[in-house]
Amino acid sequence: MYAIAKCGGKQFRLEPRAMVRVPVLETPVGGKVRIEEILFLSDGSKVEIGRPLVEGAYAEAVVVRHGRHRKVRIIKYKRRKGYRRTIGHRQWFTELEIGEIVLGGKKKAAAPAKEKEAAPVAAPEALEAGKPAQAVPEPAAEPKRKRAVKAEAAPKSAKESAEKAKAEAKPKRTVKAPAKGKAATEKPAAKPAAKAGAKKKASDKSEGAGKRPVAARKRKAEKEEPKKES
Repeated sequence: MYAIAKCGGKQFRLEPRAMVRVPVLETPVGGKVRIEEILFLSDGSKVEIGRPLVEGAYAEAVVVRHGRHRKVRIIKYKRRKGYRRTIGHRQWFTELEIGEIVLGGKKKAAAPAKEKEAAPVAAPEALEAGKPAQAVPEPAAEPKRKRAVKAEAAPKSAKESAEKAKAEAKPKRTVKAPAKGKAATEKPAAKPAAKAGAKKKASDKSEGAGKRPVAARKRKAEKEEPKKES
């Protein structure tokens, strides 16, 4: 036989004559403790599951000693910061020796009372004739009336429809493109000016080319004259 119980916010498996360490309790050594939060209980053949607790079940235990668990070390470290901390902690506990696990009687929930059916109402004619009462059928509910759909608007007169058709058929205004003749006359006017400028440049180059050799010849002649006199 064993049970799963809740003690100190944690769950433990309890068995008779077993030693269990639970979070520290204020009960002195040798004192008795009663654990009433039983969540599950098994008796070999029967199983009781709590919703959330098993009704009437509890476990008895005796406090054996109070102590502390093995030390747990907490290390804090940040690299490249020169920070390092070491902290130790030992959690207190209470050691219990489980005694008996008791399962009390359960309170049976009362069955809900059935509603009494209404007696049939006899028709007035049947009462007068001395016939047995029979249920009078209720009148059927009238079906809900659907809202009438509004009729579509009547078509407009033939004249208005014809005017609309004419307005839609009218083409939109388009921007006229310039005539090809004008563009042809304007473009050639720019070409002769460009040709005239090219001719002037060519004539300037030819004049300069003819003058340069003449000046060079004069310089050579001036240099040669003094040599002949000597």
